[in-house]
Amino acid sequence: TNFQIPADLEWSGSPDTWNATNPGANANLRVRVLNHNQDVGIAASYAKVLLNYASRSGNAQAKTTGEALLTSLLSKQDSLGIATPETRADYNRFDDTYNATTGEGPYVPPGWTGRMPNGDQIGQSSTFLSMRSMFRNDPQWPKVQSYLDGGPAPTFTYHRFWAQAEIATAFSLHAEIYG
Repeated sequence: TNFQIPADLEWSGSPDTWNATNPGANANLRVRVLNHNQDVGIAASYAKVLLNYASRSGNAQAKTTGEALLTSLLSKQDSLGIATPETRADYNRFDDTYNATTGEGPYVPPGWTGRMPNGDQIGQSSTFLSMRSMFRNDPQWPKVQSYLDGGPAPTFTYHRFWAQAEIATAFSLHAEIYG
């Protein structure tokens, strides 16, 4: 019931200059997969590619792999949809102020101030969190705060709309093509 989707990629070299009549082989372009994950939305997209290809070409392995992905997705079902837990280190940016050197943190133009609809102040020292204080009221907030205080990166199970839609259309496609 497990699958692996390439997650982070590392590119080296450069592609050939594009030529529509004689495209190059990109012989100097390389990519390396740094890690994998179980992104259910990407898995559903890939299942759709495989099922469409199998339908048109008759390739049995593509059909088998596409169906195996759909079966695996079903094993990730909970009361809200289909999803897998994710550990997210990017929450460490919640308390970053703008850094002109790196471009990280929320940019607020010099001399500009304001308020968010909830009343949170916006200014030069604003952070993502300071402008969205309502996140502190989320029942899962202690996981993020613990991480900001030096603990482990938090793990959540996200039911992203796009992924749920992609999964639904993958199952629909299977039914449309194969009954």
